[in-house]
Amino acid sequence: MKRAPAGTEPKPSLGPARSHRVASEMLAFVLPFVVYLMTAAPTVYNLDSAELSTAASTGGILRATGYPLYLIVGRVWSELPLGDVGWRLNVLSAVCGALTIFLGHRVLRRLGVGPWASAGALGLLASSRYFWAMSLIAEVYTLHTALVAGILLLLLRWEESPTPARLALATFTVGLASGNHVATVLLAPGCLWFVLGTAPREALRWHSLAAAAAGLIAGLSVYLYLPLLYLTSPAFNYAGQYDSSGVFVPVDLTTISGMWWLVSGRVFAGQMLAYSGTDLLAEFGHFFAELWRTFLFVGVGPGVVGAVLLFRRRASTGVALGLMFAITVGFYVDYRVVDKDTMFLGAYLICALWVGIGYQWLDGLLERSGRIGGGRTALRFVMVAGVIAAVAWNGPRVDLSDDWSGRDQGEAILSVLEQNALFVGFWDTTPVVEYLQMVDGRRPDVKAVNRFLISDKDLLELLERQHGRRPMFLDTVPGPSLPGVRVAPAGPVFRVIAVNRDGTPRSRDPGDPR
Repeated sequence: MKRAPAGTEPKPSLGPARSHRVASEMLAFVLPFVVYLMTAAPTVYNLDSAELSTAASTGGILRATGYPLYLIVGRVWSELPLGDVGWRLNVLSAVCGALTIFLGHRVLRRLGVGPWASAGALGLLASSRYFWAMSLIAEVYTLHTALVAGILLLLLRWEESPTPARLALATFTVGLASGNHVATVLLAPGCLWFVLGTAPREALRWHSLAAAAAGLIAGLSVYLYLPLLYLTSPAFNYAGQYDSSGVFVPVDLTTISGMWWLVSGRVFAGQMLAYSGTDLLAEFGHFFAELWRTFLFVGVGPGVVGAVLLFRRRASTGVALGLMFAITVGFYVDYRVVDKDTMFLGAYLICALWVGIGYQWLDGLLERSGRIGGGRTALRFVMVAGVIAAVAWNGPRVDLSDDWSGRDQGEAILSVLEQNALFVGFWDTTPVVEYLQMVDGRRPDVKAVNRFLISDKDLLELLERQHGRRPMFLDTVPGPSLPGVRVAPAGPVFRVIAVNRDGTPRSRDPGDPR
């Protein structure tokens, strides 16, 4: 048999296994991204999302804990010539959500989990209520989960070949992730356990320690962005307080004390470790109820099995993930804020990995029992059906594709504010007003103040000083802490009228229609 001339032999094609792997990895990103893109908010959303969109796109400074990595990534992303700035940053969350699923798929593959089990487990995470919701608006959470998945993948690569360079890359990502969300420090005990448990001799060599320290410092250097922003005196700055004259007094981020105040979240210290006794038990009950709803009845059992199997087969990995899960859950369960359900997404990611391992064990059990046909087919049907059920149930509840409420609310407020007005509002109104001002260039004459950034005492004094000088508006009826203030409805807000002790107007307000 004659051989073909040199150079004309057909090139080897990808084997079926490799081509299937590449296809499954592509689908792990593309499918959730398309779903998130179709259901993302079409413009700026409200609350924290409006604050993040404004700060990132204008070079502003966020409240504690600073989130410098998000500010950098968001600043670059906001320059993309697609839609308005609010929508662009919503799409950034969609990309990070899909990236989390993609990286989670790669983690599971390294843990010996096949594509069916991986798709079933990560599909439940991708279509869960809070993960899906945080993939549709400008937020820090899906970037956080993508980085967590990346850290886990890099740790597994270190286990395969424990070189200083791989350890440095892992610690660099930990430092970088901390610059997006300080909650990354909750993963540190688990990471340390994994590194020392898998290759202790290599990890404790001086060149490994030096590389790890250098990587961590390099990642944390992202925080240098905050003092650089401070030196530019940005128009949008939530790191500080308004005084009684309405002047914003920023925290000096060029000082160690100022940076520590911001990064440590001291302003939220009162919300940490806030529960005890039966209240704490109730919070744990709420978390586990949400965990059950996230993974439905099809995922909880396999998740428990997967956690146990991982501990038995790969003790270092099992303990590391257990520590990450337990410390994250323990901290946020005892954190008194209204939106903390969105803060457990890192723990949900770990649960999804356990579910994938449990699914794979069940799949292998059915194969070994000889029931390759009906049993495995039924299992895979249940896995897919669970994801479809989650999509059908959560989709209508999280879909924001027609939600213009944030922009509409901000425009409605600006439409009733008179020239040179002072507007004081809470988190559900002020950030979107500032977005319209600073990003869209609307109504620069209006001075907007977030009530979170001014004490009640200073606010009352500010309103008294400004009485008769400019129209003043609040977004809510003032409480007893503002005794010298009366309000009258004015569209979606309330006009402020200063009053005497007997309740009569102190003098005619320039905006009072009487």
